Order: sequence, then C-alpha cells, then structure tokens
Amino acid sequence: MASIDGVPTVAVTIMDKTGRNNPCPCGSGKKYKKCCLDKKPREHTVIVASPEPLHGFYYDKERLEFSGLTLDDRLIKPVITYSQTHYKSDSGKEKVIARIQDKVIPNEADLMRHLSSDFDLIVAIDTNTRMIRSERISVSGVVHCVLQRMADPYSNDVNFPWHEVVLFRNCPSDLPSEKFGWMTVIQRINCEPPNKLKRFAIVTDHDLDNHTSYNSKRTAIFKNFYLPDNFTFMYGRGDGPNQSLLNYLVKQCDKESTEVLRMIEQTGYYQHGDEKCSIDQIPVPGS
Repeated sequence: MASIDGVPTVAVTIMDKTGRNNPCPCGSGKKYKKCCLDKKPREHTVIVASPEPLHGFYYDKERLEFSGLTLDDRLIKPVITYSQTHYKSDSGKEKVIARIQDKVIPNEADLMRHLSSDFDLIVAIDTNTRMIRSERISVSGVVHCVLQRMADPYSNDVNFPWHEVVLFRNCPSDLPSEKFGWMTVIQRINCEPPNKLKRFAIVTDHDLDNHTSYNSKRTAIFKNFYLPDNFTFMYGRGDGPNQSLLNYLVKQCDKESTEVLRMIEQTGYYQHGDEKCSIDQIPVPGS
C-alpha cells in the first residue's frame, strides 16, 4: 500500500462527467464538444492518508472536505488530503496538471470556488535560468490573480491586476533558483503588515512532492525559512496546453521570464519603462 510519511494512503477517483454542451472545464469558454472532448481522458483524484483503516468517506461539498469513516463508524479527519487532475501520457507516465492541498476538488468550477472564497490573492511564480556572458542569470516571472465569486459556477470574474519579474544571478549551488524566487516574493508580500492578515495561494510547477510538507510546516523551504501561515502552495503544470487556471498562470510566468532572459541576452540589460538594469547590476543572493 502506498503511504505518505509512513501513513497509508488511498486514492479516490472522482467521476465528474462533463456534458457535451457544457462549458469546457479547461476554462476556454467553449463548449466541451468543441474543445477538450477528444483529448486524453483527465482524471480527478483525491489522495487521502489516514492513521486508521477506513471503509468510507463523508464528503462535505460546501467545505470541499472529506472525513474518513473508520471501521467502528467514527468520523475522523485524514492526516493528508490533496486533489489532483492528471492523465496518462503515451508512454504510460502520469502527468499531473494541477494539485491542490487539503481540499477535495472534483472539477474546475469547484477549484474556482475554492480560490475565490479562501484566498485574497493568487500569486503564480516560475523561474528560468540561463548562462549569459559568463553569468548565471535567473528571472522569476510573477503573475497576480484576483477572483471574485459569481452566481454561475462556470462564470468567474478573473482579474490579473499586475505582474512583475524578480532578477538575480549566480544563485548559490545549495539554493535552487525556484526557491529563491519563492522566498523573495513571499517576503515582499509579507513586509506589508496588512498582508499578514490576508490569505495567499502560491502557484508553481516546482518541487511538487514536497508541497504537503511545506504547507504543514514539517519541512523548511530552505534552511530556517518556513512557509508563512498565510500562504499555501498549489501546483500548476508549466508546459502543455491550458487545462486549468493554475497551469495557465504558471505558463504566463514562464513566458514572462523567458522574454526577459531573451532581452538580457540580446542587449546586455533589462529595461522596464525608463529604468535599465545591466547584468552587473543584477543582485546576487546573499551578497
């Protein structure tokens, strides 16, 4: 039996069939029959880790949570719950499109409800690194997203109020550039005291297997830096077609960082408006 941190897990596949004339779950706005109907089947799966054997679950649809039913019919909260959307590639390998911790998310409509109800801001981060003129240049693309819940579950007011990039170079060998990008953005957000009372989702395509440990504070992101209590990691695949808002956001970050690296490679500097930053002005972590 599979386990997480020694706790046995069970996978529950949620059958959430989309009607041919319903809006496509990928969020394109098209009907399902004219969009993703013929793509490889996507599965919505919930992974649950419980310290006790279970013979069933109680699903709280309003709170998007499972309670486990023990053998003596007690309801207990699973130690770990996460939902993911995935498919099998031609090689048979599982490809995760999106993963959300601590919630039961059977479809894109419930994902949007979760994001709009439980978070003040969704922040996607993706970092790319390239050797340019003997310097290892890293750029984190950052996209901010605000959702407002609408009456129609398939209609959401989605806004992208701003985006930014974080530039750094020659990241230490023991500090992955993706993690430095995370920490920089998180610290910038939480340096504003009012933000410590808000809830933020961090969407990334990096280090998926450790998201559960980061969110529960069992594992530090780096050395003594733990994820603050007002942040939650989510996963969105950074390549392939748009399948979910989460992977769409990461793809936009990837596009932004790639364009900035191309600019630096071609000109030797990054320019935003009237401000220029040459390669030797790009900060080095820890210096």
